[in-house]
Amino acid sequence: MEETNTNREDQPQKHRWSMQHKLNAMMICSILAVAVGLMAISYYVFCQRVDRKYDATLTHAAEACANSVSAEFIRFFWKQINTEEFRTLRDRAQAARDDQPIADWLRSKPGFYAAYALSEDKGTADGDEWSLMADYEDLQTVLLEVKEYFETDGAYFQYDDGDKTYNLADVDESLFYIGTIEKPIPEFEDYPANGAVPPVSYRSEFGWLRTAMASVIDYETGEAVALAGVDINMTGVMHERSVFLRQSLLFVAIFLIVAIALSVAILQRTAIKPLRQLAKAAMLFANEDRAFSKDDVIRLDIRSNDEIGDLYREIKSMENRIVDYTEHLTQVTAEKERVSTELRTASGIQESMLPNSFPAFPDRKDFDLYASMTPAKEVGGDFYDFFLISPTQLAVVIADVSDKGVPAALFMMSSKILINYRAQMGGSPSEILQAVNAQICRNNKSRMFVTVWLGILDLESGVLTCSNAGHEYPFLRGRDGVFRIFKDKHGLVVGAMAQSRYRDYEIQMEPGDAVFVYTDGVPEANDEGGDFYGLDRLESALNRLSDQAPRHILEGVKADVDAFIGQAMQFDDLTMLCLEYKGSSAQTGENKS
Repeated sequence: MEETNTNREDQPQKHRWSMQHKLNAMMICSILAVAVGLMAISYYVFCQRVDRKYDATLTHAAEACANSVSAEFIRFFWKQINTEEFRTLRDRAQAARDDQPIADWLRSKPGFYAAYALSEDKGTADGDEWSLMADYEDLQTVLLEVKEYFETDGAYFQYDDGDKTYNLADVDESLFYIGTIEKPIPEFEDYPANGAVPPVSYRSEFGWLRTAMASVIDYETGEAVALAGVDINMTGVMHERSVFLRQSLLFVAIFLIVAIALSVAILQRTAIKPLRQLAKAAMLFANEDRAFSKDDVIRLDIRSNDEIGDLYREIKSMENRIVDYTEHLTQVTAEKERVSTELRTASGIQESMLPNSFPAFPDRKDFDLYASMTPAKEVGGDFYDFFLISPTQLAVVIADVSDKGVPAALFMMSSKILINYRAQMGGSPSEILQAVNAQICRNNKSRMFVTVWLGILDLESGVLTCSNAGHEYPFLRGRDGVFRIFKDKHGLVVGAMAQSRYRDYEIQMEPGDAVFVYTDGVPEANDEGGDFYGLDRLESALNRLSDQAPRHILEGVKADVDAFIGQAMQFDDLTMLCLEYKGSSAQTGENKS
């Protein structure tokens, strides 16, 4: 009966609602929320920018109008038209719909220059260029130039006499406009007579307008004697906002399609909470420093029919096979042969756990890497790993377990799985190390620990984000092609304290740059006389090989270490990894810099 149940659990089951679909739905909702929020923020910022642009135009245009005429000129013009004679003439002309009488009257009156005789060589006081019509045409010319230069919809001069505002000149109005009373605008009531008005929006008979006014100042007395105003029709402003909104919606639609497509691809490699339970159970199995039995095989209440359920059944099947194989070895071999066989088996398992097929990513041209591990015993406590978190993110790991032999190898395998699974869930290197450290410390009965250097390379920008948990300093090769040691800040080793915190740092890699990481077995390799190989020899070896590909660099360093050791025994694992960043596909083939 027990056998039947086990067989049924080991059989793959049909997925009802896969983890991929669950995470896809969650990610799509998150992307939609972020996209809508970003669009709202961008639209608000754009509207503010457009408003500031038009406000600056209005303010400058109004000031240009005000500064183009003198206070004496405006006072004189207002004094001439602020008479009963002119008002009566204007009313009769407007009733007759003929502005010629107004023009004749203006030409008959001496203008500003005639009255004050500011120039003696511009004709006589009887000339048309000296008349009040010439003054009016000067005002119109100023308004027209300002309107055309600043591309406003209106420009005019007004005189504010207490509770009434009189029109002096408007570039878009006829002679009937002179001296008329402007309709009160509530938005301007709080500003003093002839006082400057900042850009204000209001609804008028011409639609929505935005208006700014500047004072014509008598600089001798400091008095504001009149106003120069300019208008912008808000229809154009709203059109700009509408165009931006349509473009934003199109961009958001494209962004959503791309983001959702990428999230689907990424979430295929993502794990959730049940995966942590699997990792914890795997750690318990690996940390037992004794022969395994059926009681040690993983047992969890995982009944899901998705990918996590398949993974649980596969791990359980694998642990059953390991137990069966261990028991078989115990029965058919002598103690010494059994230990030797187990070590060879563990060595094979350990070797198969590490990526050892190179080139690892033959279709990728934006980077090149090579790694190697030479254990001091049949199995080692060092490990390296590299994998793509996403099409644009490459994770690189190198670590060294505190012990040697089978316990260290098992601890190494568990640590490697935990780091790999946690990295696939996303996050910075420091967050990944912090989560793995907390997981290991919960069940670390053997009190082992591991030093880890973890880097995540953004293959588009070349930014390498790293975190160091008590591991050796890396070597970096920059544009000059020289390897130099990079003394980063270390955090506490993983597995020592559950509350340990780690910090990230960034390295901007350019095409041709490389990073070389290693375990302490390299600099601490010693010759027959007991001298260490050391970091200086390592740096010299790297720089002799600095123009080589990662594989040749590692092979050259290994050969140099072997030559130094000579006939001495290797006491520690030798593990190295070299990553060369080649840049984007457009940059591939360029000279190293």
